[in-house]
Order: sequence, then structure tokens, then C-alpha cells
Amino acid sequence: MGKIIRRTLTALLIVIFSLSAAIVGAKIQMYTATGEDYANEVESQDIAKLRARDKAIKKATKQAGVYLKTYSRSVNSELTDDEVTAITSNAWQLVSEPKYSSKIVKGSDETSIIIWTATVEVNVDDSEIQSWIKRDDKEKSTIIIQTREVQKASEENERKIEDLREKYNRATNQAEKIRIRKQMDLTDRDFLANQKINDSLKLFFDKNFDEAINLCNEALQLKPNYNLAYACRGIIYSFGLKNPRLAIQDFDEVIKSEPGSPEIYFIRGISYIQLAQYDSAMQDFNKSLDLGFNSPLAYSARGSMYFQKEQYERAIQDFNKAIELEPNLQIAYAGRGASYQRLKKDSIAIQDLDIAIQLNPNDSIAFYNRGRAHLNLKQYEQAISDFDRTIQINPFYKFAYLYRGRVYFNMKNYEQAIKDYNRTIKIDPNYDIAYNRRGLAYDKLEKYELAIQDYSKALELDPNFKVAYYNRGLAYRKLNKHQQALADFNKYIQLVPNDYDGWQMRGKCYQALGEEAKAQSDFAKAKELGYNG
Repeated sequence: MGKIIRRTLTALLIVIFSLSAAIVGAKIQMYTATGEDYANEVESQDIAKLRARDKAIKKATKQAGVYLKTYSRSVNSELTDDEVTAITSNAWQLVSEPKYSSKIVKGSDETSIIIWTATVEVNVDDSEIQSWIKRDDKEKSTIIIQTREVQKASEENERKIEDLREKYNRATNQAEKIRIRKQMDLTDRDFLANQKINDSLKLFFDKNFDEAINLCNEALQLKPNYNLAYACRGIIYSFGLKNPRLAIQDFDEVIKSEPGSPEIYFIRGISYIQLAQYDSAMQDFNKSLDLGFNSPLAYSARGSMYFQKEQYERAIQDFNKAIELEPNLQIAYAGRGASYQRLKKDSIAIQDLDIAIQLNPNDSIAFYNRGRAHLNLKQYEQAISDFDRTIQINPFYKFAYLYRGRVYFNMKNYEQAIKDYNRTIKIDPNYDIAYNRRGLAYDKLEKYELAIQDYSKALELDPNFKVAYYNRGLAYRKLNKHQQALADFNKYIQLVPNDYDGWQMRGKCYQALGEEAKAQSDFAKAKELGYNG
């Protein structure tokens, strides 16, 4: 399996993030083709017919691919060869049952062979291009990988059966012929198993995941320990049925027999990400790269793990490598831009995120990160526009509401900020940061009791939320509740002993309570820490 995947990777990586323009004016095209195969007196005639049918369908879809390639070029959205293959190999439909004809041919040794001809009519709908564009990027990549794997397995099977036929014809004794016949039977079973995987992938393409799993199971019955079947089933579990745990079990089976295949570690790593098991994902991506998988997608995936660990400089290094290998890899620009944004290099971040959005105008997270960069640069209108777009694409992304609320807060539009914080809390009622931010907005509106309620809720959710103690202490002071304020500043100083603001505000509480000596002691500590107000 590893060799099969390895041959597909360069084209795969180009496909994942390059296609962005929709194609209109689609229609159904029909293609007719014939395929031939033969069988001698000891071979299965049914298998020969299936092989002829398979060859005819491949010819028809190849014709469709030529048309799709030309058609996409005519609307300035040229498909790569691997995109065309992925679409035509999985989106075709038979117009009717194949038509078969046969003829008997005598060999030189007076043996007879039956040549079967299959004629098929296949429909391919151009609208599948638009459906392809809308698919998840990871799903696109898995479809391309599996399509290429199935094709390579089919080609290897054809070569093997032809080799066995030649050996059978040259065999000089009955024992040797019996041995070759057994090998032919096994090769035919391999062919049938591969047909099951081919049909399974087609069902996966159509999002018929349960039936696709059933066909993988049937393939494993025909050919136990078939790595292609395990890999296909794992991909369906992971990307179709959203069950990465079962997917990982199947990928483990592949790794047992192919521990040196770097690609399968990469695929398993993606499933670990789905489980938020980032350390395991990182180990798999490292293993994949250590085994020589010099793939831009692998570097980008590992970069995303460094991002999760807040190791932004290392993340940028991997995203740089990914972009060096594939200049149009959208996810790498998006990841590098997000990393620069977290490092407060906002202008550089915006440059990368502009490219990411150009490559994929529906990447909500790229808009979100660009919005954060604009917010840091006080470019508030641009920030609001980006957060608006994020919410348009993903109405349940709580962080977009939170940060849009921050923009409105900075613009002193506190009522609008509160509306966004309300939306954030509705999506996630246990999000402590949203309560703290809403408390700040209420504070600006001099609604101190409401502010205190929000700070208290934030502290209920996170008893070590440092800034919430500080903010609540300020609100209590404004209500002249100095004893409650004192308790909050005590807790804040305990959590943040080197912040002079905490000492300064506690000193003011002591002063308001008439404890001047303690107040002066705190004021002195604040100055020692750098307070010069």
C-alpha cells in the first residue's frame, strides 16, 4: 500500500487546496466504450466478463476526463489530472447494463480461448465539479489517494493474470498447470476484492458510508489482511462516519504489516487530530517525516500541531517548508498567518491570510484570524468585516462573536458588544472569558451589579481566573463595597504577586477602610514593582 500511496502524493497535495472557482453551465455527458478480456478453458468466464466490463468503464471515464479537463480550462478553473481522475472514477453512472459479445479462438496448441467484449454507456454529470469544490479538503485528499491506490492495484492485478496465463501456456506438465490454476484463482479473488474497494470508494464519494463499509468488509472476506481494504475502511470511518477510533484500529492493522510506510502514519495522524489527541498526532507526523515522507501536507499538519502547543516559531518553520514544496498550499498560508498573528506580527499575518482567503474564499478560520490581526492594528472596520464573514460561513463559531464584541468594545459601542457576548454565551454557556468580557461592557455602562454577576459567573467556572478577580474588585470599589473589593484584590495578588496594579488597588481599598499603614505599605510595593502613576 505504501508504494501505491507514495506515487500519488505530489498530485494529491496540489489538489487539496487549489480549486476555488465554481463552474456553471454543467450538463450530463454520455460516453460509450468497449473493453475486451479472455479466458481459457480453465478460467472463469464470469471473471473474464467482469474484467472486460472494467476495462470498458475505464475507457469511458478516460474520455469523460478529457472533456472535463477541457471544459474546466474553458472557464478558467483548470482541473489537475488527479482531480479529473478522482471525479470521473467515482461519479460515473451506467446508463444501462453492459452488452456482451464473445467469440471462440483456437490457440496454436489446439486449446480454445473465449474473448469477451463488453460495451458500456456511461454518464458523467459536469455538476460533479461543483460538488467536488464544496467537499472538505481532507475528504478530497483521501478520495484521490484511494482512487490512485485502487487503480494501481487493478493494474498490478492485470499484469499478474497476464503473467500467469503465459506461464500456463508454457507449462509442460499437469502438476505445474494445477499449481498455476490455483494462483489464477487467487488472482481472480484479488480482482474481485479490488472491485469491492472500487465500488466502496464510489459509495464513499456519494456519501453512502454504511454501504461503503459493507463492501470493505466483503473485500476482507475475499482477501483477508488486505491492506487496501483496511485503509479504505479506515478512511470511511474517519472522514465519512466521523468515528476516528475505529479508523485508527484499521490503520493500525496496515502498520502491523507495513511499519515502514510513511504515508499511513500521516493518515493515522489526521484521525488522532479528530480525537484531539495532539501528542499522538505529532508522533505520527514526525514518524512519517522521519521515514522520508517529504510532503508539504505532512509539514503543514505538523505545523498545526506546533500551533496547538503554542510553539508558533516552530509552526512557522513547518509552514515555510510546506509552502516551499507547494506554493499554492492554502492551509499552509492559513496556518502561518495564524501563527504570525499569535506572535503579534499582524501585518505579516494579514499578508498570508490574504493569500489563504484568495485560495479558499470559504475558510472561516482564515477570516477569523485576519479579523484578529486587524483588531490588533486598530483597523476596526476591516476586523468587523472579517468577523461578519466568519459568522456568515459558520454561524456557531463562538470566538468570532467574542472578538467582534471586542471590536465594538474598543469602538465604545458597548451595547453592541454585549449583544455579541450574549451570542457567545448562548453558544457556550460555560465560556468564562465571555462572561468576563460582558462584565467589562456592563462596567463601562455603569451597570456595576450586572458586571459583578458576570465576573462572579466567570470565577464560578474558573476559580483561578486572575483578571476576573481584579475586574470584580474594581466594580466593588465603584459601589463603595471596599471590603468585598479587598477580598478580590487579596486573591488577585496571591495569583499575580508581581503586578503593581494589584498592590496599588489593594492599597486604595485599605485607604478607604481607614487602614493607612497597610495602604502605604501596598503603595510602596507597587512603586517597587514599577508603578509610577
